[in-house]
Amino acid sequence: MLRRALLALVLVLVSIVGAAPALTAAADAKPRLSAGQRIVKLAKSYVGKARYVEGGASPKTGFDCSGFTRYIYRRAHVRRLPHNAEAQRHVKHMRRIPRAKARPGDLVFYLSGGRAYHVAIYAGHGMQYAAATERDGIRHQHIWSHQVEFRTLTH
Repeated sequence: MLRRALLALVLVLVSIVGAAPALTAAADAKPRLSAGQRIVKLAKSYVGKARYVEGGASPKTGFDCSGFTRYIYRRAHVRRLPHNAEAQRHVKHMRRIPRAKARPGDLVFYLSGGRAYHVAIYAGHGMQYAAATERDGIRHQHIWSHQVEFRTLTH
């Protein structure tokens, strides 16, 4: 009986020692970022570094609102979006979600007359990343209207 217990203990120890390199490699591996995390990380990197330009869609020339969301979503390898807020709102698989279900990286659409006239990237806690104005460029700011709609492609 004691011999069996010792043999079982030896087998357990051998399996643990044999698995140690695999466990160490797994612990050292960097966790992959979710789509929302990639979107927010990229959007944040342009705050104060890119200007607002009507019709703009690149960091070199500047962004307008939908040009910014289009550029970030493509660079984050999430989706190719059209360069128009209302068209982005109706992209295939873009789902409307309640504000309470919104996650960082989702899109915030500003509405007037049932149509989107502005779009931004939700940052969480009532904040967004947006190509705001010529004076401000890309900003991290509060969502500034109640006439908004949250939509997602990522959850």
